[in-house]
Amino acid sequence: MKGMFFKRSSVVLTAILLIMLQLTGFFTNPVSAASLKNAAMITVLDANGKTILPHTVMEIKDGETAFDVLKEATTKNNVKFEYTTDPKFGANVTQIGDVKPEYSKDSTYWGFIVNGSMAQVGVSSYKVNNGDDLLLKVVSYPEKTISAKVSAKDAKGNPIIPEMDVKVVDGSNAYDALVQAASQKKLPLSVSVDSSYFEFVQNIGNTKLAEGDYWTTAINGSSLQSSLSTNILKNGDSVELKIDNYLSPPDTNTDNGSGANNSGSTEDTKPPSVTKQQVATAVKSSASFILKNGGNDEFEIIGLKKSGQKVPTTYLDNIKKTLKENDGTFRNVTEYERLAIGVSAAGGNAENIGGYNLIEKIYSNDRMTNQGTNGVIYALLALDSKHYSVPSSAKWTREKLVNYLLDHQLKSGGWSLVGDNASVDITSMALAALAPYKGQENVKAAINKAVNWISSVQDKNGGFSSDINGGDASETTAQVIIGLSSVGVDPTDKLFTKSGVNLIQHLMSFQQKDGGFAHIASDYESNLIASTQALLGLTAYQQYLSGKGSIYQFAGNQVSTAPTDNKPSSSTKETSDKNTTNLTKDVSDKNITKSTKQPTEGQLLPNTATNNYNVLLLGVILLIIGSAIYLYYRKQKAA
Repeated sequence: MKGMFFKRSSVVLTAILLIMLQLTGFFTNPVSAASLKNAAMITVLDANGKTILPHTVMEIKDGETAFDVLKEATTKNNVKFEYTTDPKFGANVTQIGDVKPEYSKDSTYWGFIVNGSMAQVGVSSYKVNNGDDLLLKVVSYPEKTISAKVSAKDAKGNPIIPEMDVKVVDGSNAYDALVQAASQKKLPLSVSVDSSYFEFVQNIGNTKLAEGDYWTTAINGSSLQSSLSTNILKNGDSVELKIDNYLSPPDTNTDNGSGANNSGSTEDTKPPSVTKQQVATAVKSSASFILKNGGNDEFEIIGLKKSGQKVPTTYLDNIKKTLKENDGTFRNVTEYERLAIGVSAAGGNAENIGGYNLIEKIYSNDRMTNQGTNGVIYALLALDSKHYSVPSSAKWTREKLVNYLLDHQLKSGGWSLVGDNASVDITSMALAALAPYKGQENVKAAINKAVNWISSVQDKNGGFSSDINGGDASETTAQVIIGLSSVGVDPTDKLFTKSGVNLIQHLMSFQQKDGGFAHIASDYESNLIASTQALLGLTAYQQYLSGKGSIYQFAGNQVSTAPTDNKPSSSTKETSDKNTTNLTKDVSDKNITKSTKQPTEGQLLPNTATNNYNVLLLGVILLIIGSAIYLYYRKQKAA
């Protein structure tokens, strides 16, 4: 009974401590692309297969025709579109982009292809269905076709679609071949269309899928890193599908042919591969958990926005209400910063939300360092979330914020919240904050040093154990993925692969059957905070793979981006972009440049940090928790 009490007490203590640290700003409170209810895909190619209209997902309404979709897609992509209309035969496409077939000269025309097969009706007569893949291509009669092989197997390797030949119109993709094969075998094909990642195969036939099952895809034996529909087929290609399970633990055993297990050697173990589809599947299932169990806090908003989900329309209204109730005034600078990032993610203007200027509240704040490095880190994230302008006379310019972080980097290469004990979480957050400035030599040196330090403290299992987290917490792994992805370092790089397991695979090992993520793997149950941060981590990795940069930046805004004298110049930005590849190479080769901090120019940074206050506050919290556990124990003993 005593052992059980202390076990329960430690769980309660850890949980309460995590919550209190979350409230005091110790940890970040971070959280898939959206599956559309009814959508189709459309592409336009010329006679040589050159893209005129890129492969595009379009949400459709009941009864919409292919002509409606084509018109909307060309408008969306700013592609020229001309047509004529006949009262009897409907619309006739004449020109798309700069291409206008010459009927009399070479008998070419706009071929209308649906799921790889030439349509028997015109574009204005065909009613589009969910999951349709539409292709318009300049063809001549008879249209050229190609052959492809298609096969599908269940988790045990049993054939669902035995390898078979199908014919599709030249220019069709691997998804079209699958649709044709399923149709010929009279098997139902269940797919969903995603706003960013195109189609997802949900099921083929009436196959019974277990928890965590999903369809892997390959062409000619090579696993795809993208959707089937983005891979145009060549004659003789082989399209292969098989069921895998994302809940299965990664296989870290390597057989060298003699039966010996080399899993203990990181030098001889080939890092397990992680496909885009595996990550996207984990993102979608974790997003479902968040939507079912979560609210609408700022970090969930970031996850929703970056993964293509619709941000709740009530979010900005709730922010305005909160600001009004507090008269736009908060004690901690992180409150302004958190709200500013959320407003930016939701498409709002943090310089004027409900009549309040959150950005000014940040760069003029007298309490910037009262929460240690947290305030500085999130100040940069907030200011750069939409490239907000900061006056050169501001108390906290970008230059001062960056230099503060550089000056407070520990000798080890990490950063701490307060004191001299480096934190993996804080260091990863600092990387995300410094990412826009990585083109500056002193910042690049600091990033390299921090990245190398994170690798040096990574556990053999691929994670990061910490007493304060109660062990190896998924949130820390997610935070590292966010930081590395932000600065252009691959989380699956050999530097972050231990015993054959990289950071992405380690994070995914925390996922539970309900789609959420556990705080500690041994918990065997999903945790909302852990699931939220895992969603952000996986989304950050997707951003890295697609070259879209930090998850904390939101482009295409209406906010003023007039340059100030403390913002990086265009030449600095170019240097930053060019240095991304070099940085990754430096990290991989462990050729880390020593940090050479430059003195801060201009006014000295205000010394407003009150570490004693933070320590005192933490002591009071622990005292309260300890008292509560003691009373609980007395009560149990008395009973």
